[in-house]
Amino acid sequence: MPSREVLQYYGMDSLWGRVRYGVRFLWRFFLDKLIFFTPVKPWRTAMHRWRGIRIGKGVYIGHEVLFDRVFPDLITIGDHTSIGDRTIITAHANIPSDTPLRRIYPRTVKPTTIGRGVWIMPGVTVCPGVTIGDEAVVATGAVVTKDVPSRTLVAGVPARVVKDLSAELEAKSHASNE
Repeated sequence: MPSREVLQYYGMDSLWGRVRYGVRFLWRFFLDKLIFFTPVKPWRTAMHRWRGIRIGKGVYIGHEVLFDRVFPDLITIGDHTSIGDRTIITAHANIPSDTPLRRIYPRTVKPTTIGRGVWIMPGVTVCPGVTIGDEAVVATGAVVTKDVPSRTLVAGVPARVVKDLSAELEAKSHASNE
């Protein structure tokens, strides 16, 4: 995405704004590369927070998870969520090269939200603007292009609901209360 447009999005298109954003981008880029080699889970989570991602309590982030580098602050992850290795979570999409396809596929910048108690298995791709509901499960390799209802299992490319988990979760909750 052209830096001019990113700066306009953040309201930082003055000279001082360009300097501030440049420093912020370099800091986030450095952290992104450092996180790749960080074996300790709490350190990875803390560094992702420093990059601007809103992360709840008790969140597990696997190895080599890629979060949007340009708009990490548009990603929110709820409490007690687990994100598997090599997952990609984005908040923007654009074609950087000069091609007529840009007219068909315009730039997208949208918040991406992952609810509480979600389990995202390894190798998942979450597209911009998607909301994954609380206690949902996203199967390995799924490409999530649309919102995922709470308490469902989604799988496939593109991801679609394959199972409603409500009854099982209610039964487990009821059994543990007795």
